[in-house]
Amino acid sequence: MTEFLRMTFFLKLRHWELFLMLALPTVMSLLFGIPFEPLVAASIGLFMMLVLFLWMFSIGAWSNRRLPESRQRALLPFAIALAIPLIYLLMYIFLYIPQLGNGAPSKPPLWLLPMHMLSMVGIFYGIWYTARSLKSLQENQDADFLIFSSTFFLLFIFPLGLWLIQPSVNQLYYRLEQAAEKPDEN
Repeated sequence: MTEFLRMTFFLKLRHWELFLMLALPTVMSLLFGIPFEPLVAASIGLFMMLVLFLWMFSIGAWSNRRLPESRQRALLPFAIALAIPLIYLLMYIFLYIPQLGNGAPSKPPLWLLPMHMLSMVGIFYGIWYTARSLKSLQENQDADFLIFSSTFFLLFIFPLGLWLIQPSVNQLYYRLEQAAEKPDEN
């Protein structure tokens, strides 16, 4: 349990295990014939978003913690940026979807638009922070956008991106953890 709380759980997962965590709810709902109603779709989306953001947060926080102190960035804006879309989706589930069942018009309320835009900004910032921290750690220097742009776009297309990013995260994690466990032999 402490491994999960330290967020190393996601760093140790194989790429196919992480993909299964994301895809399994959708596959299970299709296999068991659960009607894909708005509440079911939003709940599956919430679970997938939660797993994806926990994975991104674990990479970003761990990478940032491993950088020299002069290059570390604040974690609070990163955590808030990833929490905003989750709050938005919860508001959607609890405030908007019940209105659909009451025969209300399917036109979304106006408050959804600013929340949606704020969520998009939060997602982009979370992807930017994760990609920059990871590439800065891999390259052992401050990464500018040209260096971390490939990781940024792979995170943006996450089903494909996690297949390509997670193996390098695994390799970097185990290499740095082994180096931390071994005392200097000089």
